[in-house]
Amino acid sequence: MKPDHDDTVPAFLRWSDYLTGKTCTLRVEPEDIRTPVRRLVSEYLAVGDASRLVSDRRLLPDSSDVFQALQDVTLTLSDDGTPGTLIPGTVLRSGPRELNPDHTAPCETVLLSDSYVHLLEVSIDRSETGYTRNWTGFNRRRWDRNSDRFERFVEGATGFGHESELDFLRLVAKEIWNSPFENYSRFTGRRIPYKTADETLLNIIEGRGAICSEKVQALKFITDMRGLESSYVFAGPDALGKLPGDDLRRLLETFDFRGSRHIMRFWQHLALEYVIEEQHILVDATNGNIPFLFLGGPECEALLDSDFPRPLPVRMGTYYENFYYHRAPDDLALDLCYAMENYIPEIDLVQVFDNELGLVITPEFLVAPVPYKTDEEFQEMTALYERLAAPDDLEVDVRSDWRLDGPQGESFYAREPEAADAILDSHDHLLERYDQFEGFGHQMGLAILKL
Repeated sequence: MKPDHDDTVPAFLRWSDYLTGKTCTLRVEPEDIRTPVRRLVSEYLAVGDASRLVSDRRLLPDSSDVFQALQDVTLTLSDDGTPGTLIPGTVLRSGPRELNPDHTAPCETVLLSDSYVHLLEVSIDRSETGYTRNWTGFNRRRWDRNSDRFERFVEGATGFGHESELDFLRLVAKEIWNSPFENYSRFTGRRIPYKTADETLLNIIEGRGAICSEKVQALKFITDMRGLESSYVFAGPDALGKLPGDDLRRLLETFDFRGSRHIMRFWQHLALEYVIEEQHILVDATNGNIPFLFLGGPECEALLDSDFPRPLPVRMGTYYENFYYHRAPDDLALDLCYAMENYIPEIDLVQVFDNELGLVITPEFLVAPVPYKTDEEFQEMTALYERLAAPDDLEVDVRSDWRLDGPQGESFYAREPEAADAILDSHDHLLERYDQFEGFGHQMGLAILKL
């Protein structure tokens, strides 16, 4: 018989972050099922050190990172990374229902491994908290958590020594540029739809990569800890004219993107400007067939000239585009990254399909998924890729299945075996995500374009 709410039955509390889906379960006292939600927050979330919960056997050691990640995104942070209270504007929920912090959370009695337990589930909804992250404290916490791994990466990139801050910056930036320009890791491994700076750096350390805005955050993450002065730069194809800052800010407030493609091209790409020894350096460490930029003096100023900027010809895929670079307000760039991390639930698909980045771009190949429901739709997609390839007589395989068996697929596998394996592994989650947002019943093929 299922027991009633009594103090002899073990009790657990599951926190979940509404926006990211992160969850963590802790053991609580049986009497906590009658504790107001506000006190649950102070006792089991807003605690300074997760190790106390581990030592008290309330939190499993291998759940510590997830718990701290929940703290990172749901609590206010001081500049040194100390967690405080829930971010103002946060709503606590049980399912869709809003909870009164001064009342108890609903308790469910569930069967777990042949024993009944009490389970409290509280969802933390940050949808109305706006752009309030303390990036200094957030990045400090994230750096400290994996500082040994990050420092080893830096030492490996710089050869355990460097003569100047300029050398340090160039070597670290080039190491990040050399990492894959890819989206496949959004659908394999940890399946993070959009990575923060530390998540990107860990991904690179593990042999994978990221896209431009993620790589830029990773580079700034390292150089901020080094104390180097930097600021964000936006760039995009044919983004000529003044940066439409107010219009871009409005997009981040309304999320009404209708008719805004001409504006969004200004922030399609990100880079960084550094000031070292009074010298301005434009650094583009993103790759995706965008050349490695480490430009100072007149070359830097020519690209960043607000009145008559010089374009940079770029060929990421099948055709050239003129990229224009613009100095951007840091808060606008950071809020853009925050929005992609938290407020755009299908951001992983946006990067692959809407931004036309596919699953990976290398110097020789572009590999992209081909979603379809009918043979007619597949033939239309095949014709699209053949049209893209035609002007330069590029070779392309378009397959209705998720295999790399054609001439270009086999060539890609031979040149990029790790990326190829990751792409093959990404099929199930990618299809699941695509069906979730575009309707069920799709199949997924592959296009392999030799550049």
